[in-house]
Amino acid sequence: MTEDREPGSLPPESPARAKEAEGAAEDRLHDEAAKSVVKERRQIVWLVVGVAAFMAAAHFTPLRAWITNVQTWKVMVRDLGWPAHAGFALATGICVMLGVPRLPLCGAAGLIFGFAEGLALSLLGSSFGSYGAFLLSRAGARRLAESRTNRWPWLAKLLQKPSLIRVIWVRQIMVPGLVLNVLLGMTRVRHRVFLLGTLIGYLPLNLAFTLVGSGLGKGDLAQTLAQLLGALAVIHGIAWILWRLNANHKTSPSA
Repeated sequence: MTEDREPGSLPPESPARAKEAEGAAEDRLHDEAAKSVVKERRQIVWLVVGVAAFMAAAHFTPLRAWITNVQTWKVMVRDLGWPAHAGFALATGICVMLGVPRLPLCGAAGLIFGFAEGLALSLLGSSFGSYGAFLLSRAGARRLAESRTNRWPWLAKLLQKPSLIRVIWVRQIMVPGLVLNVLLGMTRVRHRVFLLGTLIGYLPLNLAFTLVGSGLGKGDLAQTLAQLLGALAVIHGIAWILWRLNANHKTSPSA
C-alpha cells in the first residue's frame, strides 16, 4: 500500500540522503565563508591604502584642517556624554534592523568615539539591530526578505538545524545581514544562541573596520598607521583561521 500524501507534496527524504544534503550544505557554508573573507580582505587592503594616503596628505597639505575638525567633533561628542553614546548605539541598531550594512557604521563609530568605545557601541548596536530583525521575522514580518532568500537555497537548508557554530559561520559570508536575520528568525534557533553567535560572528570585521575608522580620526600619523596595520593584521588573521578550519573540516573523517 502506498503512503497517502497531499497532492503536489514531495516524498519524504531518506535519512541517508538527508545527511548527504546536510553535509553538502555544511561544505558550501565553509567554502563561502572562506571566499567571503578573501574578498573582504581585499576590500580592507584597498581601504587601508586609501585612508593611509589621505591621512598622509592631510598631515602635509592644507587638508590638515580635516584633522582639526575631527578633533573638534570628538571633543563635542565627549562633552555630550552618555546621551551621544546611547543615541549612536540606538541609531546603529535601527539602521541594521532595517537592512543598512553595518560595516560603514563601525567605521563611523571608530571615527567619532575612538577604537575601544567605537567597537563596543558598533558591536552592541549591530547585534541588537540584528536581533530586532530576528524578532520581527518571528512575529511574522518574513516577506521583507523571503523573496531574496531563494538565491541561497543551500543556506536555508543548512539553517534548518542552527547551532551556535553555524550562526557564527554564517556571519562570515557575504549575504545581506537582513536576509540572515530573517532566515534565522524562521528557524527554531534559541534567542541566546542567536545573540551569542551574532556577537561572536560580528566581532572580527567590526574590530577591523572600527580600527580603520579610528585611524582616520587620529591627529598623529604614526597612530593612524599603527591602527591601519592592526586592521590588516586582524583581517589576515581571520582569513588564516578560517582557512585552517576549512582545511581541517574537509580532511576530517566525518566531512
